[in-house]
Amino acid sequence: MTAPPGPSGRTAPTRADPELAPTFAVPPAVLDTLGPPVRPAGVVLGADPDGEPVTVTLVRAAPTRVVVLGGLYLARQVVLRAAGTGMRAVVVTGRPPAWEAVRRAAVPAGDAPTADHPDAPVRVVAEPPADLAVPGGAPLLVVHDRGATTRGSSPARRPRQTTLVVLPSLVPAVSDLADDADLVLLQRMPPHEAELAGRLWRLTPSMIESLRTLPDRGVVVLGRNLWRRVDLVTGPRETAILGPVRRGD
Repeated sequence: MTAPPGPSGRTAPTRADPELAPTFAVPPAVLDTLGPPVRPAGVVLGADPDGEPVTVTLVRAAPTRVVVLGGLYLARQVVLRAAGTGMRAVVVTGRPPAWEAVRRAAVPAGDAPTADHPDAPVRVVAEPPADLAVPGGAPLLVVHDRGATTRGSSPARRPRQTTLVVLPSLVPAVSDLADDADLVLLQRMPPHEAELAGRLWRLTPSMIESLRTLPDRGVVVLGRNLWRRVDLVTGPRETAILGPVRRGD
């Protein structure tokens, strides 16, 4: 994903993958009414510094990888909103209780499938199930929650599947995985991680400083020729499920 730097390092990009890059769509005020009708607009991520809404298109024909570097709150919010657009999700995690609220919230009223039921809108499993690659099946979001560990092999890429890798921190052991992503969502980093991010993605000093000083609600969306600052926003219904917007889990 690394782009050649400009004269003073990486500069604010002007071009990005039109299918994946954040776009402007619906106002954040409608977050509590998300449903299948808004699917073409993508998944609402938050608002830019001017208050304009930003969405990310996760459903693509090509295999896609997104990396979340930060707290579990952000990853759960993305999955909950993806499910709200009609996208199915499978969460591979060693901490199922952390995902239970998202799984239950995605279940239609009157249904009660188990956490690993194949037809559940959001499945929560300990290992990737064998039935992930279904020819002609619906687009799928496969979440690999690394939890408190950064160890593990890189998830496979498959057509019509978007892989979301949740990493608690940026360390050299996962730098290749992060750099191979089509899109990276970055939250506030300690100084040594921000410096590593700067070297990995050829960021300018001001970008590195931004990563060190982001507020709890702050996220940087990073892609090829893309750097965009976003603030997480939520509505009462989401807050009841996930709690208040925060940097941590």
